[in-house]
Amino acid sequence: PVTNQHTLFKNMRFTLEKRKLIEDLELLIIDEVSMMRCDMLDAIDHVLRHFRKKPYLPFGGVQVLYIGDLHQLPPVVKNDEWELLKENYSSPFFFDALVMQKQQPVFIELKKIYRQSDSTFIGILNNIRNNKIVQEDMEVLHQYYKPEFSPAREENYITLTSHNAKAENINSRELNKLEGNAVCFTGVISGEFNDKALPVDMNIYLKRDAQVMFLKNDKGESRRFFNGKIGVVSRLETDKIFVKFPGSDTEMEVEKETWTNIRYRINEETGKFEEEEIGSYTPLRLAWAITIHKSQGLTFEKAIIDAGASFAAGQVYVALSRLTSLDGLVLYSPINAGSVSSDPRVISFI
Repeated sequence: PVTNQHTLFKNMRFTLEKRKLIEDLELLIIDEVSMMRCDMLDAIDHVLRHFRKKPYLPFGGVQVLYIGDLHQLPPVVKNDEWELLKENYSSPFFFDALVMQKQQPVFIELKKIYRQSDSTFIGILNNIRNNKIVQEDMEVLHQYYKPEFSPAREENYITLTSHNAKAENINSRELNKLEGNAVCFTGVISGEFNDKALPVDMNIYLKRDAQVMFLKNDKGESRRFFNGKIGVVSRLETDKIFVKFPGSDTEMEVEKETWTNIRYRINEETGKFEEEEIGSYTPLRLAWAITIHKSQGLTFEKAIIDAGASFAAGQVYVALSRLTSLDGLVLYSPINAGSVSSDPRVISFI
């Protein structure tokens, strides 16, 4: 944890190039802000004030745009870290950062819902968000409690679970059930890059009929796929992967995507920010299962929610709200009333 600016600058080093970037920065966008920790936001504030030489301006005068749904996943803070942080912060949420007490943001609420259209489902999700869940809502959800449910392969369900190990085990088990040997597709990296920052695993092992999920939006005019769309591997060739989508006989070749290292720098000739392209990768992952944490921001037509009693605040809402409708919902574990409440600190802030 970042406890003060003295320890912050003791452990951080900034090159001249990075300092120049900070000096020229005008707008900082923080996405999925529900997971931003208070000490991290204050660290950003200290760095910007220091290197922009504007110690009395929040974020050194840089405009900050926060994007996210605060009812979703909260910041991750270990117990020993919170023991240190609680001396200066009333909660780990970004809105309790010290800089936020000095400059409150302007709120802009996006009210149009694009993922769901069913009024019953939307009503349940809104009641969970606002801590107004009623018995009728619980009864509707429990209609989808099917602990013995076993989907057929062609139904293309994905399991949302709370633990990474469980998701990996499900994916490995289902891949091993398929005939033939797995083929490894390896990403390409040039230059220096932190392996932990890679958007996917360097190696992905696939077989024909493997259930996969796209990790990118189709930038072409046809918009054939989106981040989270489920498909099935129809054919594998040397360095080529072909996928079909449910309900379609048309297959498409999966093109490799560019790996972009988000290490911004300023082009001295144009004066513009640039990103460093450092390789290519296959924008797929096995998709029989995924953690609720990694599902945030994705959309599924069919999902099995299997999280047992380990729901943290926001996890029920995130898991349920990934679905486009209740028709595609299956619950492997019952949802208790205590797990469908939003954090009161979030409600108070909003």
